Amino acid sequence: MLLEDHHLSLIEWTELPRGIRLGTGGSVRVSERGEDGPLVRVSLAVQGEGQIVLELPLGDAAGYWNPGLSGGRGLPADWAGRDAFSAVRSAPIGALYDADGSSRLAFGFDCLVHEGELQYGVSEEEKTFVVRLPIEGRLAELESGLDLVVVGEAMPYARAIRAVSEAVRADLPVRPASSASREPVYSTWYAHSQRISEQVIEADVAVAAELGCRSVFIDDGWQRFGDGRWYAGCGDWVPDPVKFPDLAALSGRLHAQGLDVVLWIAPLLLGEQSEAFDRLHRFAPHYSEALRTRVLDPRHPEVRASLIETCARLVRDYDLDGLKIDFLNSAMVYAGEPSTGDIADVGEAMTLLLRGVADAVDLERPGALIEFRQPYVSPAVASYADVVRADDCPADAVQNRRSILDLRLLANGQIVHADPIMWDPTAPSDAPVRQLFGAFFGVPQISMPLVSLPAAHRAEVAAVLRVWRELRDVLLDGEITAGLPIDGYQTAAARLGDTLLVVAYGASILDLDLDGVRRLVVLNASGSGQLAYRSSASTPATAGLTVLTGEARGVESISVELTAQGFLPVPPWSIAELAIG
Repeated sequence: MLLEDHHLSLIEWTELPRGIRLGTGGSVRVSERGEDGPLVRVSLAVQGEGQIVLELPLGDAAGYWNPGLSGGRGLPADWAGRDAFSAVRSAPIGALYDADGSSRLAFGFDCLVHEGELQYGVSEEEKTFVVRLPIEGRLAELESGLDLVVVGEAMPYARAIRAVSEAVRADLPVRPASSASREPVYSTWYAHSQRISEQVIEADVAVAAELGCRSVFIDDGWQRFGDGRWYAGCGDWVPDPVKFPDLAALSGRLHAQGLDVVLWIAPLLLGEQSEAFDRLHRFAPHYSEALRTRVLDPRHPEVRASLIETCARLVRDYDLDGLKIDFLNSAMVYAGEPSTGDIADVGEAMTLLLRGVADAVDLERPGALIEFRQPYVSPAVASYADVVRADDCPADAVQNRRSILDLRLLANGQIVHADPIMWDPTAPSDAPVRQLFGAFFGVPQISMPLVSLPAAHRAEVAAVLRVWRELRDVLLDGEITAGLPIDGYQTAAARLGDTLLVVAYGASILDLDLDGVRRLVVLNASGSGQLAYRSSASTPATAGLTVLTGEARGVESISVELTAQGFLPVPPWSIAELAIG
């Protein structure tokens, strides 16, 4: 009951565009307001605890988007919508959108580092949508105050989210994208779990290179005590002498095949089996039952120094091209707890740690890849990783698609990677295609035992990856639009120059904005052989349709008339290209 339970009678209200009201209370006041194109910027003075409230009419609202892993994207009641944030967990950004895909409210706060919680939802009593940010803890100590950005004009929700995300980043630098970040990946994780070795990897990568992968992500299991699925052995970060007797030499052999090498590490985890345990355990009071290991508290300078040196040592000693840094959000177990280190706030400590890691890795290998993953997606730490990956969703092509598109809306400069792709090797050859199509708007990571993969599966994977690599610039650099988040993004598109790529993930109608388009690429990620479309073209156009993947690839192209509406004859689970004359 956000409008009933928080002393709103004491709030001062400021009217913003589009019927949005901004309320401030306690020791928070509006100090300045201005406009920056479609954005309204409000500076808020903070002199202690208080609250900030946004309220607007519901209108035809269909759902609410936020960058956290919140599950459903509907309209929660105001007593239910919650999204905790910090530097390594979500971000204070949100968007309420209408059923037609337009943004009703898109906003962001620039308090990206410190711990906080956005509360939001539908007011049953007032028939409005409410967002509340309590100003307490470290947020109440922000002497410089904080800024709020609100989109003041009607625009598609995806464009509004990007505008807000870019605005709250302000002058934060963007980490340059490594060459490896833009190439398909062979990942060992779902392929072999911890049962990896030099021999297993070298056998698979020979196939991976043929399929179109250009890097190898050696995941959990390479390290000493890296067995048993859990993390009681983490902490030393040295290779298992049986599985990897000479990891540096393996890197050299993989480099000779034209492959970059990226190594997994979970630096905050400290297992009792490790030699580092005696030295560091006093800085790791929390034991995680789920992970079966302790979690280091980054608020101690000793922890930060040790982890920075560890990451630099790995890159240096094993000739690595990058690091996949996992479980950073585990630090949030210390949120709100008193600190015995030199920093009180977990988000502040993690920002300092990750800046140190990025700087140290760059000294050892300029242009190295650093990968983070959901839920540590805040713009506050985007400067320290060039890759952000979808959260774990083994064999769930739908969730992979949702997570990737969520990240594409939020990310500024980072390259989005899919969660590693796996499927049943005994399934029909449509199975790998479905997984790849779900990952198409991110960089694919293939994670299957490739040596034993059926030839039909290999052929389909190679064909799809060949098209993906040819369209890489459109997919990674083009403007992204998508269907409604609440529907799981049933359609999505990327546009760069005169090339438009569209995907149908279900029975939704494709909206084709063909103004200036000379090349139209259509992915049919459905079981239908006829895709309904609406076109913006003022006059009919003739296009030659060629199927690029699937059973019909290589068949002679056919002529298609593109009119105001109609159906595209694209075979199920295939990619077609239309050259528009």
